[in-house]
Amino acid sequence: MKTTKIALSVLLLITVLLGGLYAYFLYAPKPAVPALSATLQHERIELGGLQRDYAFYIPAKLPANVPLLFVLHGSLQTIADMRTFTGYEFERLADQHGFIVVYPQGFENNWNDCRRTADYPARTQNIDDKGLIAALIQRFASQHGANPHHAFLAGYSNGGHLGLRIALEQPQLLAGVAAIAANLPTDDNLACTPSGQAVPVLFMNGTRDPINPYNGGIVTLFGFGNRGTVLSAYASAQYFAKLAGYPQDAVHSSSAWAHQGNRAQRVKLDQWQAEGRAEVALYSLIGGGHLIPQAAFRAPRLLGPTLSGFDGPQAIWDFFARQRSTLAQP
Repeated sequence: MKTTKIALSVLLLITVLLGGLYAYFLYAPKPAVPALSATLQHERIELGGLQRDYAFYIPAKLPANVPLLFVLHGSLQTIADMRTFTGYEFERLADQHGFIVVYPQGFENNWNDCRRTADYPARTQNIDDKGLIAALIQRFASQHGANPHHAFLAGYSNGGHLGLRIALEQPQLLAGVAAIAANLPTDDNLACTPSGQAVPVLFMNGTRDPINPYNGGIVTLFGFGNRGTVLSAYASAQYFAKLAGYPQDAVHSSSAWAHQGNRAQRVKLDQWQAEGRAEVALYSLIGGGHLIPQAAFRAPRLLGPTLSGFDGPQAIWDFFARQRSTLAQP
């Protein structure tokens, strides 16, 4: 009887400890859905014999010829996860600035990106995710009056890697790409054939990212699922800056945000920008983790610190809006 009581006590203690660890490292309360002018819609599109799911948000009373923004989730995530991780911020921005938001769903919750070492189903089955984005651009142009030449993509983690694949292989498809928590693969891990053409690209990476190493190296999911090596965040941005024809010293560095003057939590912006050249930007989240910085949602601590004082989605849309303004010039 005494042994049974001890065993139950130990089991209870383990349960409490595991519960505490879960609450601290994994639990993240969902943000409140903001007041929006419309509701999220869900549809499917057939491509290559597969039914692909996507959701989209169209603000009320939207004029024709508006921009189109694709927002792609990370590995093992869903559309709902991506909306949560961004705090529904892109939908709020769509209401404010007048554009359509599209959330495609990855094949078995992953995307077919450029990393040769990655072994998830979208890669091993060579799913045509570039074709999916192209087909959705045409669908929203014909059905909802979106401007196919003002299509942008913001991707998180694995979704950012798909954005980089399009930027490398088919840059004319998009007017700009934002890769969050994602760096370019190293040459030995690159399964794509770069076009060599310039395209506006923004990187947004945390220096304390436990998955995608800011300074380059091996990408793993906490020691599991080796996805090969990547360049550093700065070298990734430099690659696209070189494609755009910027001289080596053309970068302009500035402070984008700091937490009450605390240099341990701040955002640095490295920017390559000149008339007639594709803009390239790197937002370095100093002290930030594998996440999308914004105020509405604190990501699980397992992914690293959230820099909630910096509005990442707003910075991304501002970048895209500048490209749109350039495109609108005669």
